[in-house]
Amino acid sequence: MQLKSIELHGFKSFPDKIKIEFDKGLTAVVGPNGSGKSNISDAVKWVLGEQSTKEMRGQKMDDVIFSGTQTRKAMGFAQVTLNIDNFRRVLPFDMDEVSITRKLYKSGDSEYLINNSAVRLKDVRELFMDTGLGRDGYSIIGQGKIAEIINSKSSGRREIFEEAAGISRFRYKKEDAERRLSSAEDNILRLKDIITELEDRVGPLKRQSEKAHEFIKLSEVMKSLDVSISVRRLDEIRDLLAELEEKILFNEGHYQQLDEDVQRWEEESQEIFALMQGCALQIENIREQIALKERQKSDAASDIAVLKNDIEHHRTNANRIKEQIKDIKYSFTEDEKQIEDKQSQVAKLEHENSQLEDEYRELSDELTNLSTKGDSFEREHQEMNAELNQLFMRQSEHNISISTSKDNLYSWAQRHSEINSQLSQYNDDMQSLKDEKANLDEDISKIKADLIERQNKLSGYSNLLRSKQEKLAKIKSEYDKKVLNISTLENRIQVLGDVEESMEGYYHSVKTVMRASKSGRLSGLHGTVGQLITTEPKYNIAIEIALGGAMQSIVVDSEEIAKRCIYYLKEKNSGRATFLPITSVKGRAITGVSLADVDGFCGYAHELVSYDSEYDGIIKSLLGRIVVMEDIDTATQLAKLHSYKFRIVTLDGQVINAGGSFTGGSTGKSAGMLSRKHELTESKGRLKKLKSSLESEQSAYNEVKAEVDKLIIETQGAQEELNNIKQDRIRFEGEANRINALLMRGEESIANMKSELSSIENKQKETRSIIEDRQNELTKIANRIKELEGEITASSGRKTDIISKKEQLSNKISEIKIEQIEARKDIESIKQQINVIKQRKTLLTDNDKQLLEELRTIDELCIEKQEDIERKEELISEAEEEVNAHTFKISSIQEKRLEYEKKSTEINATQKQTIEHREKFSRDIAMLGERKISIQKDYDNIISTLWEQYQLTRSEAAEVAYPIEDMITARAEQSELRGKIKALGNVNVAAIEEYKEVSERYEFLSSQLDDVENAKQELEKLIHELTTNICETFSDSFEKINNNFKKIFVELFDGGSGELSLSDPNNILESGIEINVSPPGKIIKNLSSLSGGEQALVAIAIYFSILKYRPSPFCVLDEIEAALDDVNVIKYATFLRSFTDNTQFILITHRRGTMEEADILYGVTMQEKGVSKLLQMQSGDTLPELN
Repeated sequence: MQLKSIELHGFKSFPDKIKIEFDKGLTAVVGPNGSGKSNISDAVKWVLGEQSTKEMRGQKMDDVIFSGTQTRKAMGFAQVTLNIDNFRRVLPFDMDEVSITRKLYKSGDSEYLINNSAVRLKDVRELFMDTGLGRDGYSIIGQGKIAEIINSKSSGRREIFEEAAGISRFRYKKEDAERRLSSAEDNILRLKDIITELEDRVGPLKRQSEKAHEFIKLSEVMKSLDVSISVRRLDEIRDLLAELEEKILFNEGHYQQLDEDVQRWEEESQEIFALMQGCALQIENIREQIALKERQKSDAASDIAVLKNDIEHHRTNANRIKEQIKDIKYSFTEDEKQIEDKQSQVAKLEHENSQLEDEYRELSDELTNLSTKGDSFEREHQEMNAELNQLFMRQSEHNISISTSKDNLYSWAQRHSEINSQLSQYNDDMQSLKDEKANLDEDISKIKADLIERQNKLSGYSNLLRSKQEKLAKIKSEYDKKVLNISTLENRIQVLGDVEESMEGYYHSVKTVMRASKSGRLSGLHGTVGQLITTEPKYNIAIEIALGGAMQSIVVDSEEIAKRCIYYLKEKNSGRATFLPITSVKGRAITGVSLADVDGFCGYAHELVSYDSEYDGIIKSLLGRIVVMEDIDTATQLAKLHSYKFRIVTLDGQVINAGGSFTGGSTGKSAGMLSRKHELTESKGRLKKLKSSLESEQSAYNEVKAEVDKLIIETQGAQEELNNIKQDRIRFEGEANRINALLMRGEESIANMKSELSSIENKQKETRSIIEDRQNELTKIANRIKELEGEITASSGRKTDIISKKEQLSNKISEIKIEQIEARKDIESIKQQINVIKQRKTLLTDNDKQLLEELRTIDELCIEKQEDIERKEELISEAEEEVNAHTFKISSIQEKRLEYEKKSTEINATQKQTIEHREKFSRDIAMLGERKISIQKDYDNIISTLWEQYQLTRSEAAEVAYPIEDMITARAEQSELRGKIKALGNVNVAAIEEYKEVSERYEFLSSQLDDVENAKQELEKLIHELTTNICETFSDSFEKINNNFKKIFVELFDGGSGELSLSDPNNILESGIEINVSPPGKIIKNLSSLSGGEQALVAIAIYFSILKYRPSPFCVLDEIEAALDDVNVIKYATFLRSFTDNTQFILITHRRGTMEEADILYGVTMQEKGVSKLLQMQSGDTLPELN
């Protein structure tokens, strides 16, 4: 068995479908770091069932699906297939080549295939168990995994040794046996619990079964006696009912005559009562008119009282207003006096103020003369000082201006040089930006055209996907509804089937016979009548009522079969049943009567049911003389028309018996059997249709689902392409905007710099001119300062006398000014008081006018209200006259009503006597009727009891009854039997069957317990054998691997020693593996003391030891020699060559020594970013330099 080829499609960096073929010997896969060569090793692990995402170097399992690049869309699935040569039939398939396939979809669905047939993951793992290719095998060693042999704990190294020892299958069988042993132990506990429970039930059930047999025996005797007594009692009741009927007819005749008399007197009484009611109505109308007038009088009186009160209120207001007018006139006189006083005060103050004004003007003129004289000297002195200060300030400003201008000239010269240098650089940069922008504009135009095309494509995909998804959702909704309906219907069919199977509603005797027929104890039975017929649902009730107890009658082949069934029932003490032999029961239908045109006619009962032709005689005997009508009214008409010659049943179950008796009410025990049967048949038909429809729905759903999945992948691809183009457009447009902004800023900067150069040149020219002017001006200012300083010294002493006189005059003027202000304030205050008094005077005048107007209005209102009072008094007088007239009219009507009442009293007395006679006959009729009903109820109860207890009709009971000579003796015997039955206490008739079932179950479970305990012993024996086998096999293989390791270690290290040992030799099943090595010239106490290369070489030595003991058909080694130096790489490659007779090697490497030893070289490249390509290299090709 060897690996012929591996096929990859959509796996990690291999989006395209590729096939890598392998031959015997060494095949090397080489390529740069990151080219994807290790993905080939991952593919082999993955297809053999690897479930760890960490082992697959991903975060989640769908990371193995090609995720796309900037130029390629993502794949929707990943698939890997191993093609294995099976010429020697190592694998259990009768074919030369076996293919193993694993496929994973983006949706998360996955599948495993062996030779294109779907299998489970478990099947794949079991196929390669103990071949070295299993889950814990040593055929695939990934990057860094060789070091784990050294770095793992001793217990963690065990898995690879177990796979090499070939005990994985034994361990798997042992774990399976332990699970089955645990299950068997649980079953034993459960069976023991059930058996214990059954042991508790068997004893009581046996006693109950014996009591039930005694009960059935006594019940049979009791039944015969009960039936005979009931028949005797029915005969007595029938005679008594006839006698009562005659008495009822006699009393009803007299009652009818008296009732007619009562009706006549009632009519006369009603006429008189109507006349009395007319009188009462007239009186009531007149009284309402009187009440209306009384209300009018009362309202008028109330209005008069209100009006008088209003007049009194108005007069009070008038008096109040007159007082207010008097007060206003007094206040007016007082205000005029105050105004005169205030005006005289104002005149006095104004005179005083005039005198002060004259004095103020004289002093002001004197002060003005002094100020004029002093101001002349002051003005001259101030002007000279001001001019001197101004000259000093101008001198300082000119000096500062000259210094500043010189500094500015120097700075502007430097700035002029800098700007010229910058202008040259800016011009070069602007040209480069313009070239770059032209290229970008061309790229953006192409991207925009591509973007429109991609958007249209995505829009088309999205619209189609939305349509398909809506269709899928609709199909899914319909599918779910049908699944729910099917589940509900199946549950209903199950319930109905169970009810039919258990013959729910059938008598115990019928169930007993039908069970015996099913078990083969009785033959020749066809079933009950209810089981053999069908009808439309609307006729179910009618047919069930028509058949009655015959629904449970059992159809048999012949009289012999019927007798055999009766003997069986008798033997089993299971009650009685009616049997209908096909050979003897012959019926006939109604003839000579045409009912097709009768209103309400539904059909002859036997024609409304469906049945096999062999039962024709039986069905006609049961239903041939029964007619089905719609309702009791049409049935009654038909029965009368044909003189009650045949039985009629209505659709709602009412019955008119032949002979004229009526039966109605609720249905019997067997009611509903046909409905139940019809519902079961109909439900099965509906279920079949629903399931057929569901299959088509499932097919449609799968088809649309596949289309939706495909569209989702295409839409995602289109969206990803669109997003990439949008990102490119955003990036290019952003770059273009950046360049435009740079160009605008550059042009603006150049313009600014040119403007600044021109400005600097103008400023330099202006500044030189200003410096020259300022220096000339400074010379003039210095000469003028000397002149002014001499003049100021001469004028300083003449102004002291003038200042002293000015201060005295100024103080006196201030005092006069204050007095004038106070006088003006007093004048203003008095004038304001005069204005207030004048305003109040005006207000009093207005109030006086308003009060006079109110007084006039009040007088007018009083006159108006007095007129209203007079009108109301006239209205009261008229109402009183009308009330008197109405009162007289009432008196005359009441006299007429008294006459009618007298006549009515006489009629009522006569009517009362007649009613008393009629009621006497009515009570007699009611008593006779109640007695008849009571007796009829007794009669019906006896009939019902016969049917319910013994399923016997009146005629059938008469046939089986024997004559009762002495009822007292019969009653005594009946009482004695009841006492015996009662003495039995609670009887469980079903205990007979239950006891039988429990006994049989107890025996069955006991035998089952023996079988399970035997199985447990066998499993314990198997586990012991497997444990022994595992220990022996592992010990033997471990010893051989250890011997191999000792030799190979010496060869690889050119000396030294190495040995493997068990950490716990007494516990071989769980013991870890210890590694003890000593390279040449070294003493090693801990493996971590070894260098990285030495650790790798030790691990490789262990791997070679295992491979030598149990060669794997093929191995995939992923850079396990990466840590070795060149010399040891050559040793490693040479050792590999020695295993190629039994093992095929696929080596993923970038070491030259390994490549040189390989028979076939495959190169993995990534010319397109994110996509791996495979290239087969010939043996003569030059080896690549890899890093």
